[in-house]
Amino acid sequence: MSFDSLAPVYALLERVAAGGGMQRCRTAFLEVIPPPRLVLMLGEGHGRFLRACRERFPSAEITCVDASAGMLRQARQELARGRLDESGIHFVKADVFTWEPQSGAYDLIVTHFFLDCFRPDELALLVPRIARAAAPGASWLLADFQMAAHGWRRLRSRCILALMHVFFRLATGLSARSLTPPEPFLEKAGFCEHRRVEMNWGLMKSLWWRRQEPAAAGPAAAADPPR
Repeated sequence: MSFDSLAPVYALLERVAAGGGMQRCRTAFLEVIPPPRLVLMLGEGHGRFLRACRERFPSAEITCVDASAGMLRQARQELARGRLDESGIHFVKADVFTWEPQSGAYDLIVTHFFLDCFRPDELALLVPRIARAAAPGASWLLADFQMAAHGWRRLRSRCILALMHVFFRLATGLSARSLTPPEPFLEKAGFCEHRRVEMNWGLMKSLWWRRQEPAAAGPAAAADPPR
């Protein structure tokens, strides 16, 4: 799978197909999450969220990982358009299945419109790898497409998603043939859903997940009960 061929026109395609909807989905919780110290962005693409995150949290250190050199160039250009420098931002061209992030380091993980690119067996491998990079109490922001719940909205989303999968399979070699909800994989990896919003008649969702903290042992938990 490679998005290099689409990189120069991806932002334009997004605006034509969704207007500002995808960016609103990406930034839905940006103003309310705890300020992060270390941020890990996977599959960031053209850099519109990277720019918004940099503007919101200028002192955060950001690692931006993408397998596409073309998308990384677009992200750099987006920062330049915002007159933002790259200090504290690390661009990494790597396959997320082989790249090893620092364990337990990041207090914000971002996977916007990224996890929907993978099959269930791939998500079962990928999500735990990402989760191991999360610090205690870390936030995970996730924007993705989804199948709407019912009625004409569900029929509409089914048609749109089918067309999208055909297009991206031909243009990029996308491995997924259908949409796999990532929520069960995040739950299994120790995260819990904190907040959710849906947009575009249920076609898109923005989720804020938090890493679950281990339950603290109560005082004198090991003491023998009175007899």
